[in-house]
Amino acid sequence: MPGTIHVNVRREAKAAVRLFNDGQDRFSLTVRSERDLRKPSRTGIFHLYGLCHEVGHLAMYRPIRDHSWMTVAAAEGCAHYLGSRLVDDVYAREGKDLWPDAYDYRADGTERLKQQLARAKPDEVTRGAGLWKELAEIVGDRNVAKIFKAWGQVEVDPADPGAAVRKSLLATHADKRLADWWDRAEPAFIFKRPKSGFAARTAKPKELTGRATELAHDDGVPAGKHSFAGGGHAIRFKVDGPDWYLTEVKVFGSRYGRPQPPKEDFHLWLCDKDFKTIADFPFPYATFARGDARWVTLAVKPTNVPAQFIICVGFSPTGTKGVFVHHDKEDSGNSLTGLPGRAGRGFSRGDWLIRASVDQLKIANPLNPGK
Repeated sequence: MPGTIHVNVRREAKAAVRLFNDGQDRFSLTVRSERDLRKPSRTGIFHLYGLCHEVGHLAMYRPIRDHSWMTVAAAEGCAHYLGSRLVDDVYAREGKDLWPDAYDYRADGTERLKQQLARAKPDEVTRGAGLWKELAEIVGDRNVAKIFKAWGQVEVDPADPGAAVRKSLLATHADKRLADWWDRAEPAFIFKRPKSGFAARTAKPKELTGRATELAHDDGVPAGKHSFAGGGHAIRFKVDGPDWYLTEVKVFGSRYGRPQPPKEDFHLWLCDKDFKTIADFPFPYATFARGDARWVTLAVKPTNVPAQFIICVGFSPTGTKGVFVHHDKEDSGNSLTGLPGRAGRGFSRGDWLIRASVDQLKIANPLNPGK
């Protein structure tokens, strides 16, 4: 964990009250006015618990950089469990007068979690918190940290991450209860990105005609921009016939956050019409520059596409790193938000400025077979 966590607080009168982390050592809090900082009984906003909750996220996200295999129940459940415990610890150290508008914030700690777990039908985050609580009781806090470290080093198959995660878990500790715990936790914690049944072929650039067709729904005029935590920018396309190959994707956007790009990749996915992955193309974050938005070309290994397909880009953004992708103001019904493996949600504010170029094999066009 970092020695210091920096909290950036911004006042924005018309914004939603929001708190999020960058996965490392910074929190970003947006409030509308001083009134939003009053006790929860007056505002319905639980700032002390929220800060502890975000610390819980850091405890997981710092060692497990790629947690895309986790469900909401796993990620948020862990933060809820650790955050609830941390509330208790903060009260024990700082007492009842810590918050300027003083209140008994012990009610937001493990006592509340116990009450939530006792309900007839706890929600998925509460059930996830309960499973993390069980794990800590089996192996102890220090060994939970070791498990997180091990999971951060494991290579997973996005279509079925459970096997690799289970193997790594059982290798960290000899307690036989772990296998039983994982059998119950896996269905709640593992998010699978099923692969498409479309068997995509690849080609060499020299096998293509070299006269690519650009597919686009946008009008080229930016009207807004977005970055989605836990989501991505996606758009549907169609081609006529079976012999088209994706050669490149253009995205109009710009990187935000710290001056130096993070040393990690973002992802471009080629998906079928059901948002199942056909191919995954990673690119360095540095591909996008900070500053003014511009068209960025992402060249890929030529990959065969079905008649209907989806292009999705995902940046795993935080408060200190991400990419703003722009959209125009006319909605064609083809733009989506989401990530592969889940049903995409329609984006109605316009069409993403995302374009796909496709080409054909020289032998696929009998009228122009090439040399």
